[in-house]
Amino acid sequence: MTTKHEKTTKTNLDNEIGGGGFQVVLYNDNHNTFAFVVVALMKTFGHSQVIAFKVAQEAHNKGRAVAEVEDERSAMKHCLALRLCGLGSDVEKVEL
Repeated sequence: MTTKHEKTTKTNLDNEIGGGGFQVVLYNDNHNTFAFVVVALMKTFGHSQVIAFKVAQEAHNKGRAVAEVEDERSAMKHCLALRLCGLGSDVEKVEL
């Protein structure tokens, strides 16, 4: 069993060595349907339909939304997956 302290320490260490602290940003577009974007988010990140809908809605309303915060390698992989679906996305380092 992992304690809360162990999880926090692992997260801090991951961030120090490039293992965490990157966000995948999804951009709004006028080319893909809302339903397509929701399904793409569900498949790419494993988001529930509710979470995927909220991310898509924020991107639609604000022009961009953070789809996920994760380690750099995962963020780059997920960003590429979204782009291959025809969705605009970028990876940004999270500034603390």
